[in-house]
Amino acid sequence: MANYFKHKRVWITGASSGIGEALSIAFAEQGAHLILSARNEVEINRVSAACLSAGASSVLVQRLDLEQHETIPSIVETVLKKVGKIDILINNGGISQRALAKETALEVDKKLMAVNYFGTITLTKALLPNMLTHQLGHIVTITSLTGKFGSPYRSSYAASKHALHGFFDSLRAELNDDHIKVTLICPGFIRTN
Repeated sequence: MANYFKHKRVWITGASSGIGEALSIAFAEQGAHLILSARNEVEINRVSAACLSAGASSVLVQRLDLEQHETIPSIVETVLKKVGKIDILINNGGISQRALAKETALEVDKKLMAVNYFGTITLTKALLPNMLTHQLGHIVTITSLTGKFGSPYRSSYAASKHALHGFFDSLRAELNDDHIKVTLICPGFIRTN
C-alpha cells in the first residue's frame, strides 16, 4: 500500500486551504498526479508549488467555482482532455455558516445548498460517465459530523451536508456493480480558516 497513490490521478476541490490543502500535500508525498481546484487562484498556485516540492508526479491547476453549475461540465471536459481519466475525485470544496436558523436569511440557505450540495453533485455527475467508461474510480466526499447530527448555529450547513449523505449513499448502491467506490468522510471540528 505504500505506493498505492503513486501515479493515480487525484482531483481535489477546495484545495487552496484547510483539509483540501492538507490532502493535496499528502497525495503529493505519495507521488500522485494532482488536479487541484478552488476559486482562489493565488492560493491554489501556492498549494500547487508546495505539492510539486513534496513529490507530486504532476500538478494541474484548474480554477473551479462550485456555485457556477453551468461551467462545471465544460471544466470536466477540459480536465479529461488533459489527463484522460480521474482515478479519485475528492469533493472537498464548500462553504460554512454559523448563525441561528431564525437569523439566517433564505439567500444564505440557498447559497450553501448551491455550493455544498448542487456544486458537488454537478461535478460528480459530469465526471461519472468517464468513470463508468473506464469501469474504475473512487468518489470521496468530505461532509461533516453535522451531516449526521445537526447542531445549533449550523442549520443550513448541516442541511447541505445531510443532502450529500442522501445522494452519495444512494449513488454508492447504484454503482455497486460498476467497480466505482463511493466514500463519505465525516470530520468533526477542524482548526482551519
